Amino acid sequence: MKKILKTLVISFASIVMFASQSNAGELTVTGTAKATYNIIKGGDHTSVGNGTGKALGITNEIDFGASGELDNGYTWAYQVQFDPGDTAATAADGNANGVDDSRLTLTTPYGTFGAFQSEGDLRVENMGSQSVYARPTDIGFATGINTTNDMGAFNNVQYHTAAGLLPYEIQVKAAYATGLQNTMQSGNNVGEDPSADGDGATMVQITATPIDGLKVGADYFKIDGAKMATADTVLVQANESGGIFVSYAYGAATIGASRSVETPTISRTAIEAIPTEIRQMDQKKYSVAYNLTDNTSISYERERGERENIASSALFDLTSNSFQLAHNMGGMTATVAYSSHDNVGYRQDNDVDAVLVAVAMAF
Repeated sequence: MKKILKTLVISFASIVMFASQSNAGELTVTGTAKATYNIIKGGDHTSVGNGTGKALGITNEIDFGASGELDNGYTWAYQVQFDPGDTAATAADGNANGVDDSRLTLTTPYGTFGAFQSEGDLRVENMGSQSVYARPTDIGFATGINTTNDMGAFNNVQYHTAAGLLPYEIQVKAAYATGLQNTMQSGNNVGEDPSADGDGATMVQITATPIDGLKVGADYFKIDGAKMATADTVLVQANESGGIFVSYAYGAATIGASRSVETPTISRTAIEAIPTEIRQMDQKKYSVAYNLTDNTSISYERERGERENIASSALFDLTSNSFQLAHNMGGMTATVAYSSHDNVGYRQDNDVDAVLVAVAMAF
């Protein structure tokens, strides 16, 4: 797989090198501005980094995009995202002033080639979600649920097969992260020290529409060349993950489901015991949505996170449920979501209820 992806990188560079002069591009600005009021009750919120009580907030994401066409008909696109609400942005990680995503792609009759920085997620674990606002574990409250590996967390190169090339709208996307780096880099960058986690990462996603209304897909991710801390450290288990999803739309209703599994890296010296190490993390999600009118929709989604350790001793499952109502008025969407979370942080009886009211403006 690594050789295939390196070939794709060389092909991408060759296309750029031999493509003729580009026509003038077009600049666009899109994004959202959102105000939320969040009420959280019960449980030990601080165990997973949450605050307590009630909170009013305003956030926004602004995408600057540019696109154009080459003389040979190939098209290119560039996008950079500004997220001033990203409090994790620091000069050290290259994301100062909230610049947190960027990508440059070239689309040809043979497919799309692209370079991505902190962008290009290929996971399918959330593609089955039908929630009208967001998944239960992604609504302003960190439950601590495990998620599978995200290629968008690294700087990576990708190739996507051309639309309509394969039957049943099958599309294949392949990505390779060089060195597992995740900082925003400028052109002519001199590189970083190799990651302590591995030499790189490979990910493949396949999606299809076998019949009208039905969508299915799967992904697979693997860390390449896992590194050991010392010479006598043994790799017990490699880091890899995968997921599947299915969704079906019929009339005003849609349903969706997904399952994703990850095995984290486990490495120990020969004399160490590992019975408490997590062997596998499993997430299952089910959701349904219904359009009451052209502008009003309701949804229900259930997420369940399960963990298994080496010793197979008892671990507590995390479960989240969310009922949501959304009403669209042109460029504005108003949403109310009630969510319940059981065993937050995988801790028994650490239960939390949350109500969120959101008003989002799209531009």
